[in-house]
Amino acid sequence: MRDSSTMPQTFMPAWSARAAMLLGLGAFVVYGAVCLAFLPDDAYITFRYASNAHDGLGLVWNAPPFLPVDGYSSFLWAASLWAAWSWFGVEPPQSAHIISIAYGVMLFAVIAVAAGRIRDRRGHRLSTVALFCTLAAIAGNRTFLQWMTGGLGTSLFNLAFVSWVVLAFRARERRTASWLAVWTTVAAIAALARPDGLLFVAATLATAGLSVVRRERRLTHTAIALLPLTIVGAHLLWHLWFYGEFLPNTYYAKVSTPWPEAGVRYFLSFCFEHGTWLWALLAVTWFVSELLRGGRNAMRSAMQNVPALAAVAATVFHAGYYTLRVGGDAFEYRVLSQLVPLSALSAAAMAVRMRAGSALPVVCTLSLGLAGSVGWAHLALTEPRLSVFYQPLAKKLPSWLQPLWHWHDRTQAWLQINVLCGRPHLHTLFLEGEVQKFPPRRRVTVDANDRPVGVFTGVGLAGWALPDYAIIDRLGLNDWVAARTPIDRSGSWVIPAPVLEALLANADHDGDTRLTKDELRAAIGTLPGASPEDVEGAVGFLVLIFAEHARDYLTAQEVAQIVPTFATMRFMAHDRRAPRAYIEAFDPNVDVANRAAAVRERTTPLTPERVRAIETEWRERTRRANDGH
Repeated sequence: MRDSSTMPQTFMPAWSARAAMLLGLGAFVVYGAVCLAFLPDDAYITFRYASNAHDGLGLVWNAPPFLPVDGYSSFLWAASLWAAWSWFGVEPPQSAHIISIAYGVMLFAVIAVAAGRIRDRRGHRLSTVALFCTLAAIAGNRTFLQWMTGGLGTSLFNLAFVSWVVLAFRARERRTASWLAVWTTVAAIAALARPDGLLFVAATLATAGLSVVRRERRLTHTAIALLPLTIVGAHLLWHLWFYGEFLPNTYYAKVSTPWPEAGVRYFLSFCFEHGTWLWALLAVTWFVSELLRGGRNAMRSAMQNVPALAAVAATVFHAGYYTLRVGGDAFEYRVLSQLVPLSALSAAAMAVRMRAGSALPVVCTLSLGLAGSVGWAHLALTEPRLSVFYQPLAKKLPSWLQPLWHWHDRTQAWLQINVLCGRPHLHTLFLEGEVQKFPPRRRVTVDANDRPVGVFTGVGLAGWALPDYAIIDRLGLNDWVAARTPIDRSGSWVIPAPVLEALLANADHDGDTRLTKDELRAAIGTLPGASPEDVEGAVGFLVLIFAEHARDYLTAQEVAQIVPTFATMRFMAHDRRAPRAYIEAFDPNVDVANRAAAVRERTTPLTPERVRAIETEWRERTRRANDGH
């Protein structure tokens, strides 16, 4: 019999080292999230929904008689804020970061458990050093830390997303009925956290159905394990009954025709800043290694692990949908942030499968972590200022890095001018400007037979600061009519195409068929109201985007591309606008100036009957317009 007195000497040091490592990394994750915490204006949209729910009105944007609209997208996130307010008396602006970071800590715990279960071919776990390097690559990633906050429920969705993928890779002998029930529950949580989660519900159903067809599971046991999905079905039916749509209103406001030219740039920028190119090289090497070890065995093993195949397919489909269909996101890598932990975990798993021991997993995960540190460099080099024009950073870097970063600058400039991949500092500065515009939140009593109405473009803080007034959202995130109004592609709101065309035609003063920065400054400076900062930003943007090489002038061929590009520009979540006649029908009478709201008295009151009549008429008109009638 083994001497038990030796056990503390062999087991406890390894256990205590891992425990200390996990606690230290966990503390760092919380600290990093707190340091990077931010709230965009859009977060306050959900705060208003939670406020109305707290008042007993349900998850609505405007109180009845206005029809309910889903502009919050994440039911569970809105419910979390609502619950914190109802149970603990903490309002959303104070509870959002706490709840979000708590979900993020839970996500990191899931990641740590998953990393601890990675095995090599002989069934040995990752060494403590390799485990630490894997988790450090995730904990030190700015995107991972950034989206532990944000007030948009991203950390909740990422928790469900990553947990669902991790569970899919459970060993075949451990995929019991209980496992299927847990996997199903996580898929249900993902679907309630974001509509994207319906993808995981579909994958779970397909995988479970296949296991029944292949007689790997009994139908009755499978049906019982799938019962959590009835909650998703109930929520969809409630959503259809309450809002009249299966999908949130934000989908119709943001997504129109496919936009791959934006999504590909968004995805490539993510790859550049997160070292995804390095992960791709590792994946190819691992795949070839598996084939060389025995292609038939590899295929047989894959077919025996259908849940893992479903998880990979769902992850690829999710990223591909945002890349090729949606066009990315208005926020910096929010919709791809779950790829950060998944890429590090998979890198460690592939490395240890190719070669047992610590060396290769340590090298791969540390390299991935270093390659993914570009986001920190971007944060350090960018001057926090609110501008529609991008700040190029290539010249702030060593000369050997400048050509590659110049490409990244061009890509980021294109994205920013199309209201994509907005860095947190831009959203923070915009919100600070809104705070200076709107009054502090205050409840008022309004006349139910003459409801005050305000109209705004950025409606997050406006909706929170003015909780008792109806708010018309010009951009349609929270307005049914605006979200479905056909898009006007007549030109850019930055510099209108006809104006820009005339301006460029007369800018070449010396007749050398190229435009220098000075000539562009002189031309753009003639625009009414153009400040020196606006002129400099516009000139820098034009040269950065359209010059094929890093130089200070544009050729005639490059100048010819400017007007067509501007004329076909699109703007994420800013393409659709509420019709002027629709807005005027409500006779808006709330004005905000000097941090105070003033309500103008109407000649004809906006009664509940008028509100219902306006919404009914305009919804029907919008349907006919979209149907081509």
